[in-house]
Amino acid sequence: MEERMATRVVISAPRPAPFFTPIFAAVERGFLAERGLEGVIRYQAGLNEMVQGEVDFATGMAAYRQFLDGMPVRQLASISSRESSHVLMARPRIASAHELEHILIPGGSGPNAQRFVTELRNILAIHGLDLEREEIQTQGVEGSHKEQWDMLEEGIGDAATLGAPWSQIAARAGYRNLGHESNYSPSPSGAGLYASPDTIRRDPALVRAFVDAYVRGMRYCMENVAGTIDIMLKYCREWGVTTPEIAKGAYDEVAPYWRLEVDPAVLDKAIQKICEQRGLPPVPVTEFLEASFLEEALRH
Repeated sequence: MEERMATRVVISAPRPAPFFTPIFAAVERGFLAERGLEGVIRYQAGLNEMVQGEVDFATGMAAYRQFLDGMPVRQLASISSRESSHVLMARPRIASAHELEHILIPGGSGPNAQRFVTELRNILAIHGLDLEREEIQTQGVEGSHKEQWDMLEEGIGDAATLGAPWSQIAARAGYRNLGHESNYSPSPSGAGLYASPDTIRRDPALVRAFVDAYVRGMRYCMENVAGTIDIMLKYCREWGVTTPEIAKGAYDEVAPYWRLEVDPAVLDKAIQKICEQRGLPPVPVTEFLEASFLEEALRH
């Protein structure tokens, strides 16, 4: 009997970071293959590439604002209750956030740069600081956390917003953790898994199979620490996860916030607030959140 060819699906992830390990697990542990899918991960891609048809599924920060801007995107599931693992790490000589004068943020001058400024603004608000009023200099770094860390090592900047594992690497060097954005402003949707409405309409069986494999990947990561650390060491090595100790530190930072489900009531409230601010008619959360595939997978 002729073996059936697997269907290739391209999954975008911003970077090979521990934050996205549930996606890596779906590929590495064969959960996608068991559903007849060949998973290919494409880094440094996102919603725009998904809309253009270059990737089938996208992962990343909250997308409901882009949806309200007119982008054809639907959220299928959550990855984390946090939009990122970024924390503000300050040099050992910085005793408090009030001493900060120059902070490095990821994103360079690209389209995500403003989102990372907002993230920093919220972290500073934890300490009663206003980014603009305090005249704190921000510097967008082309690349991401490795490049931020390299600049800190060269003596540039007082602090940087770093994600796992770079926040652990900084902590081991004596840097001080000044907080995460969610300590001030929790995300209504967290980071998510997304597809285009065209993909959902054209091939619901594909979406169903993918979400089922993703759920199994997430459950694996939550239940099997040692196996998940092995996956991080393979997929996240170029992102600084070079030892089991660093991998375990990254796991301990991101795993407590991994989750599959989005609270529709909380997300709906956020969407309606934006609609009101923009003078738009109310938009039902169900036009953005397509939860039926996840609900079906969770019943298995």
